[in-house]
Amino acid sequence: MDDRPRKLNIEVTTRCNLHCTMCMRKVWKEESGDMSLETYEALLPSFPELEGVNIIGIGEPLLNEHIIEMIRLGKAHLPPNGTFSLTTNATLVNDEMAEKLVASGLDNIVISVDGATPSTFDEIRQDTSLDEVLRNIERLNKAKEQLNSQLPRIGFEFVAMKSNVAELSQLVDLAVQYGVSFIIVTNLLPHTQEMNEQILYELNSDQAIELFNAAKAEAKSRDLELTFDSLDVENYANALFGVPPLKGKLRSAKPVWENVRGYDRSMEQRFQLLDEIVTKAREQNVLMNLKNLMQRDGAHFNHAAEIFAQATREHGIDLDLPPLIPKTQRECGFIKDGISFISWDGFVRPCNNLYHSYMCYVNNREKSITSVSFGNVRQQDYRAIWDSREYRSFRRQVRKFDFAPCGDCPHSEGCFALLAPVFRKDCYEYTQPCGDCPWARGILKCM
Repeated sequence: MDDRPRKLNIEVTTRCNLHCTMCMRKVWKEESGDMSLETYEALLPSFPELEGVNIIGIGEPLLNEHIIEMIRLGKAHLPPNGTFSLTTNATLVNDEMAEKLVASGLDNIVISVDGATPSTFDEIRQDTSLDEVLRNIERLNKAKEQLNSQLPRIGFEFVAMKSNVAELSQLVDLAVQYGVSFIIVTNLLPHTQEMNEQILYELNSDQAIELFNAAKAEAKSRDLELTFDSLDVENYANALFGVPPLKGKLRSAKPVWENVRGYDRSMEQRFQLLDEIVTKAREQNVLMNLKNLMQRDGAHFNHAAEIFAQATREHGIDLDLPPLIPKTQRECGFIKDGISFISWDGFVRPCNNLYHSYMCYVNNREKSITSVSFGNVRQQDYRAIWDSREYRSFRRQVRKFDFAPCGDCPHSEGCFALLAPVFRKDCYEYTQPCGDCPWARGILKCM
């Protein structure tokens, strides 16, 4: 197995000049700061074996006074086919900065644009304006023309939510107008209850929805209705799946239907049908949160899917879209792709999910995330950290991805692990909070 580091995501600052509505900074309580040039230079010996470096984080990288030198040094130490990318809000790109960025050797510059009309953009990305960002993109294009350079390729990053998704096709139009080569669209990771109301994606997995739709079709053929009001679905689900849900030795015995509130012959028929579909789910190692499935309203999801489909048909822009239904089969793309995250203070982190300590909402639940580190490049060589026993063990465990499937679990609303102020372990005894990681389920994307 190829277990070498292939990409580094480097956070050169956690300071920012904007106050975006969906930003982690709304709930983030860590110390802020800039990466020193000395800390950055400690990473350079590892660059020759990398495929790419991405300057990205929760801050605005152009606020770091060393950013241009960092790009130049990084590009000089990468192999000839290595790519160097930077994600920015573009508000600090004046004429001088545009020329320096183009001359630095930067391959890709990704600009956060979360609205295609001034009103939507300004409401989400506060303290700037769409006009300002578009003017600065023109500055970049002018600098590329003056320096006779095809690079950096300019891209947009768009966080899709209910308040802006209708403008995705207009964003594609803007991309064509301003020479933008690609658009990366990601779903929203909400950090507040207000932003949790803005998510577009489904809470149930693809296979769970498929199985439940099959059950509804079968119910219709039997002249039955699978309605939440007429059956105690939580008691039933708990009895069927047991706790933990997929560990066979701990599954509960078959439920005694007669003990369920309001039991009658009609309810028994519905239970029998659900028992059939849950049996199929267990055979496929799929959990079904029956309460969520019965309350499911796919209207906004279907609307978003139509908008995504329309946007892909326009202009031929490279449009990278996230799925709107979580995957049942989970994997960590960060571990798979050999990515490490280096925070501004030099700590080596394994993934975007565990980059910082923060609060977020996952599957309509508030969740506490605690950052994970395997060492600091100010005290130890990065490759030595990557090859350490602890980091290698972590990667092996995550590749297996045997974590509890919290995202689909029918017991999630009362789960000790998910509701704890600080995550300690899941019900499979794993200490990593990966069971319902939205990146592992394909819902969230990043450069």
